[in-house]
Amino acid sequence: MSTNQSLSQPGTSAGELGRLPTIELKHISISQLLGRDYIFIDNQRIALPLNNPSLLYSLLDNLIAELELTEAHTVAVSVHELANGNIGFTRHDLTWHEQKICSVENTEITRPEQHEFMDMIWRCSTSAIPV
Repeated sequence: MSTNQSLSQPGTSAGELGRLPTIELKHISISQLLGRDYIFIDNQRIALPLNNPSLLYSLLDNLIAELELTEAHTVAVSVHELANGNIGFTRHDLTWHEQKICSVENTEITRPEQHEFMDMIWRCSTSAIPV
């Protein structure tokens, strides 16, 4: 996923958050199943700035707003290729306060039944690019 260079730079100041980079929608797919909106992010194209919570929260807030999804029902998932060539998933559970993300808990999907479930939802996802 292609974004502005500032995503990979540590120590983003509060002033820089006003010029937040965006995630190109061509690297996003969405699945709206089982009462949730799953946003799948191509980790080969973008690495979420997990070590910079302020930037991560703002980036995901902006993405969810751009996609016009309901905050309380949204789950972000990074999709990445494993060393063995298979697909892996990291679930990013979002906690909200006053319609803004205030916490993200990252969980690598390792149990086979969870991986199967996530893979099924991912395969049912569609491009986020509006038609």
